[in-house]
Amino acid sequence: MTGERERNDGRCPVCGGRLLPKQKATIPFVLENTVAVIKDVPAEVCASCHESYMAGEVTDRVTALLKQLRSLQTEVSVISYSALPRAA
Repeated sequence: MTGERERNDGRCPVCGGRLLPKQKATIPFVLENTVAVIKDVPAEVCASCHESYMAGEVTDRVTALLKQLRSLQTEVSVISYSALPRAA
């Protein structure tokens, strides 16, 4: 599950495992007609189930990219998070 945690207790809401801060995750997103894979996303990652949780600013950048990808005619896109433009 990708998103912000509801509580700041350091536990994964899916399995209760310990969240590891300052990790890099590869996160797939399935859109209507395409699959986008974003690599090296800054996230907290569960040590047990490996679910990734992005902070607000990271989520905003990823959401903006996904909106752009919806208009492209590609079936699969693989993008590095570090290549995404920063918000103005």
